[in-house]
Amino acid sequence: MKTIVFAVCLAALSATVAQSARIAYEGVEYLPGPLNFKGPAAGFAAPWTADPGVAVVPAGLSSPLDLPSAGGAVSGFFDSVDPLINSIAPLPGREFWASFLLNHSGPNDQTYMGLSPAGAPLGSPPSSAFGVRLGQYGIFVGGTFTAAPTPFTPAGSTDLLVTHFVAGGAVWNVSLYVNPSAFGVPDLAMSVPPATYGTMVNQNQAEFGSDEFRLGDSAADVSAAGVTPASGATWGRIKAQYR
Repeated sequence: MKTIVFAVCLAALSATVAQSARIAYEGVEYLPGPLNFKGPAAGFAAPWTADPGVAVVPAGLSSPLDLPSAGGAVSGFFDSVDPLINSIAPLPGREFWASFLLNHSGPNDQTYMGLSPAGAPLGSPPSSAFGVRLGQYGIFVGGTFTAAPTPFTPAGSTDLLVTHFVAGGAVWNVSLYVNPSAFGVPDLAMSVPPATYGTMVNQNQAEFGSDEFRLGDSAADVSAAGVTPASGATWGRIKAQYR
């Protein structure tokens, strides 16, 4: 009987794990120099296309709230785009998570991690994005910026920004979390148009560095806050109980 129950639990856990996957990850693991033509990283279909001033710098960013970091970081001016291997359509029940690290030495202008349909050209506004503008965190839709009420951290800080996208009929419902240690009430929640995303569209401006760009099916794919220890459904506990 224990063998049967163990097999059932194992199958259920395997099904749960299979539903969660990392969609794309860019850890900026390149030699210092222009970002243009670097890659492709995991989940991307081609190398980056970037403005000449967008550069890889050797000092990577990290946060205790994020998953382990690797490689360098992105700095400089302005835009970069990279196609995803798999598109993300707003089908019923579809949801995904996105995150990146952002370091700021001042409030000047803006930086974001964005998404647009496949084939989005370099320099085009994002269909949706999240980041900062003039000392405020928020969500971008094209050139429109909606600010969260969250206070800006002191100059020199590295922030973890996380978003949760949930398909909702004719929109994506987006929740923005700033430096989350747990996911409760978001810092900002709003709806954005229901685009099918196929391109990562990022922007970096003066006084900002960015790193650790992540897309995943679950919070655990994009931040340490999403890794919640299970009370009884870990491999070790199941094996101990049903061996």
